[in-house]
Amino acid sequence: MTEKAYAIKSFQEVDARMVLQTEEELDRHFKDMKQLLKHYSKLLDVNKATMQELEEECMESIREDMNYALQYLNQYDYRVNVGYLKGEIHTFMAIHGLAEMIHRALILMRYFTPKGTLHSDILKSCYCGSEKKEHFDVLAELGISRSLFYKEKKQALRLLGYFFYEIVVPQARNKRFACAFKR
Repeated sequence: MTEKAYAIKSFQEVDARMVLQTEEELDRHFKDMKQLLKHYSKLLDVNKATMQELEEECMESIREDMNYALQYLNQYDYRVNVGYLKGEIHTFMAIHGLAEMIHRALILMRYFTPKGTLHSDILKSCYCGSEKKEHFDVLAELGISRSLFYKEKKQALRLLGYFFYEIVVPQARNKRFACAFKR
């Protein structure tokens, strides 16, 4: 499913709920989303490093002998810590799910707000890159003033919080659009 198709499927839900939001609810979403995104890029970086280590460890076992590695996995031998491996994979899947949900909220914000593209670009530059950009770099990249940047960043976090907590999280609970994106 493309980004546009996901946004179109969510249109009725967004339209109905957006009208009912109060300023207090938007401020609450702003605070929650700011906290979540503060740690988001760090979480992805740590997860990426962990997955690379696990992949290297698995590749070493496979290189030795595939049947030998599978026997040890089947028998839960002391040399292969399957419980640890399962725990790491579950953690990876949870982080992947969170990343997908944030991505969906960014898509909805891009398509359903008047300045969606600007808001999306600001948040992606500040929070979602592999390396966090300084504010003056983002200002230069987007060609906007400092005061406009901070005003739009706050508005973007409020709207992203709304889309995340009011639309995407309930959809995830209902398991709707569960396989919307295959990367």
